[in-house]
Amino acid sequence: MNPDSKQKRIAFGYNRGPANQIEYHSGQAPTVKLIYKYYLEGVSLADIAENLKSIGAPSPLNKPTWGKQTISNILSNPHYIGGDGYPPIISKEDFDKVQEIKKKK
Repeated sequence: MNPDSKQKRIAFGYNRGPANQIEYHSGQAPTVKLIYKYYLEGVSLADIAENLKSIGAPSPLNKPTWGKQTISNILSNPHYIGGDGYPPIISKEDFDKVQEIKKKK
């Protein structure tokens, strides 16, 4: 994605800054990190969803509940390692580890 584009939707964990640049969303970026942390610790998608609900982390649709597919999509989105105008939220190493785990399941 071109950071100067007028695309309205951007990945969960980010928002648009004053000059239309993509920047961290202070309330969502920590949730993205937590999702990756849980998954790398071996926590299932269903349990990650339950954990996020129990701590009150709102979903991308600002709902109290999380779907397994939403979490899976976050775990598969390469924007979180940076590029295409996105600042990194997680390391490429963690992203690659998650992709390997997902392939095995």
